[in-house]
Amino acid sequence: MANPEPRIYAKRTKYNDQQKSDVASISQALLTQPEKLSPLLTFLGGKEDQRFPLSMLTEGVGNVRSIEQLEYEYDVMTRLRKTRPLAVTPSNTSDLGKGGTLFKLTFPDKWFIKDYILVSKTGVQARIMSEPTPNGSNWDYQVRLVSPDPSATMPASDVQAGSQFGSLFAAVGLDWSRGNASNWEAPARIRHKLTTIRKSYQMSGNAKHTVMEIGLPTKSGGTSKYWIDFEEWQYMLQWKEECEMYYWYGEQSYNEKGVTNMLDENGQPVIIGPGLLEQIQNKETYSVLTTEKIKNVVRDIFYGMTDGQNKQVTLYTGIGGADEFDTAMKTEVGATNYRQFNDGKFVSGSGRNLSLTGFFTTYEHIDGHVVRVVKVPLFDHGAVAQASRKHPRSGLPLESYRMVFVDQSNYNGEPNLQMVTRKNRELLRWAVAGSTIPQGYPGNDLRATDIDGCSVHFLKVAGIVLKRFDTSLDMRCVIA
Repeated sequence: MANPEPRIYAKRTKYNDQQKSDVASISQALLTQPEKLSPLLTFLGGKEDQRFPLSMLTEGVGNVRSIEQLEYEYDVMTRLRKTRPLAVTPSNTSDLGKGGTLFKLTFPDKWFIKDYILVSKTGVQARIMSEPTPNGSNWDYQVRLVSPDPSATMPASDVQAGSQFGSLFAAVGLDWSRGNASNWEAPARIRHKLTTIRKSYQMSGNAKHTVMEIGLPTKSGGTSKYWIDFEEWQYMLQWKEECEMYYWYGEQSYNEKGVTNMLDENGQPVIIGPGLLEQIQNKETYSVLTTEKIKNVVRDIFYGMTDGQNKQVTLYTGIGGADEFDTAMKTEVGATNYRQFNDGKFVSGSGRNLSLTGFFTTYEHIDGHVVRVVKVPLFDHGAVAQASRKHPRSGLPLESYRMVFVDQSNYNGEPNLQMVTRKNRELLRWAVAGSTIPQGYPGNDLRATDIDGCSVHFLKVAGIVLKRFDTSLDMRCVIA
């Protein structure tokens, strides 16, 4: 029988210098291997506390890329473009193409190719009969309807400026045809900068030494016991939560040239990279969630994921959003006469001791795609939530109703959502000793300050990356 996977655990206990040596402390381990230990602590804190799911689903499960520089680049191949809008409305829109006559369509670029069949929004097809010619900043195309019906025409509504035309295939003559051409699109090159974030805390000389005992897996398949001062563990969770806030709400502080006007007191640029919400391109609002809304959202999201592997979308939301999702599902169940509530799934107990239970946390689309709901405590209790307007019916922050559909599929073998850190600065943590030295740090008679206490400092250089930014959706609740 195979050995079970080592379990990461933590429990609260008292400090005992006969049992808790410096070499077995988290503080010491972080000094030597922060890039290995930080993800494990993220996983542990994420499983036990669930305050930072975004950190958990990137760093906590190993979706991290370490780089040498402060800037990172990546290529993004969005959905291939197959349509173009008309640049101008033809001067005469009546009887276009009637009797097989040529007519002109003007597009903003030379994207379509000679010989290809174009299709309008109502499905009318026309062939490009010659090479397009420049017309100012636009291009003119001579086209002819494919239909052999002499009375067929291109509808006037299909040729209004902005109307979309799609490219199908190239149809040529039986003999002596010439080669044409093909379109191609290069990936977009995205460049961003990593953000340096810090946190410090102080402990007095009278701090009590209750500790957290943590079991971490070893290479041999067992578990090693490490420990960290309980007060430090609480600060560690606060630090992880502040990192989580940056991953969600970070607002880019530099322009397209990489220049920022925000300087600190030392004249150093304060670089803030974009958080996940700023990277998501698609924005939408809702007032009351319905299954039809969810269905349309899911279809639109997955529509652009044709080249994805292990397709999955996670819906991040707060208590309010989870309640909206559950209500929408139950409304759909009631409206379609699904009445099987008495089999222990929704109602349990008997007699006078009945319990109404059961909440929807997953939606499976008719196309087979699955969306799972993950609650984000920051949307309920974070700084943005506390500053948010209240929902008129529930009194919860409107931020609690925010629904962020994140594409967490793989593209070209890489996860769409991942963390980027600077090598050797994934997590730095050090102490400044005063009258006391934090547990787990090597002690001596030299001190860095005369304060009756000590301080501990965190520093991390990192960023969050959503590589395919057009297949996710940030949907906010807007209600009077």
